[in-house]
Amino acid sequence: MTLCLRSHLHGVSMKKRFVVIFIVSLWTTVTAAELRVMTLNAEWLWTPFDHKVDGSKFNKGDMSEADYLAEISFYASLVSQHNVQILAISEIENSLVAAHLAGKLGGRWRAYFKQGRDTATGQDVAILSNLQLVKGTVTDFGFPSGTIDGSNKSKRLSKLVGAQFWEGKADVSSKVGVITSHFLSKRNDSKAKSDNRQRQAVALVKAVNKVRKETDKLIVMGDFNDYLHTPTLVILRDQKRLLSVSVGARKDKVRIDHILYQGLREKQSQLVDLKTYSDHDALMSVFY
Repeated sequence: MTLCLRSHLHGVSMKKRFVVIFIVSLWTTVTAAELRVMTLNAEWLWTPFDHKVDGSKFNKGDMSEADYLAEISFYASLVSQHNVQILAISEIENSLVAAHLAGKLGGRWRAYFKQGRDTATGQDVAILSNLQLVKGTVTDFGFPSGTIDGSNKSKRLSKLVGAQFWEGKADVSSKVGVITSHFLSKRNDSKAKSDNRQRQAVALVKAVNKVRKETDKLIVMGDFNDYLHTPTLVILRDQKRLLSVSVGARKDKVRIDHILYQGLREKQSQLVDLKTYSDHDALMSVFY
């Protein structure tokens, strides 16, 4: 590119040369634009401001107002520090938590939420972004179900949100689809629970295929409660049609939070320490 540009600038006036260089620099900046995303598990982020506790069987009760506001502020500062544009968050109590976090982030940040089906724990998920939403794309996909070979039993997703955003100007080529979900817990794991996570993965692939009809750029992220090379993640990657981000072989073997993608290129990914606020690390990726 440099040699080609030099040959074209030979004999051109300094003023015109500046204009050409400026245009090339601008083009490079635009084409090299980054998309920064993060997924985090907030570990029972329950708001005291709704004066009730979601979850009929398993819950830790509401947090104190001071603890809740401190955790919201911590996540907001983390998102701002890493210049995140799309955030997936799981283990929140309800839409109020997502709205509080979006409000703390300020500016163009908005929360996108669909009430989940997990009445036992009351846990839910949300997507937050400062990108422009593609109108009418926020969905729970009807909470699809999935089955696996050798069994007629099905398992529905209970926590699921999808949306599409404009990366730049509003045209079809710049849409990116985002889906987040939270799979069945790995606590007291068993073959039955593992099989159910695989069924949930099959269900999530159905949601992925719906978004693929709208855009070739796709990010699927969340707490899938399984490791990178387990059947659950193999199903999600859908025979290499989705790629997995990596943060290093040792850490990839033990982490259960994942970012999968299509139609983008991974620049870098890293785990982010959530301190005492969660028993998970956040996972952040930069795409271009």
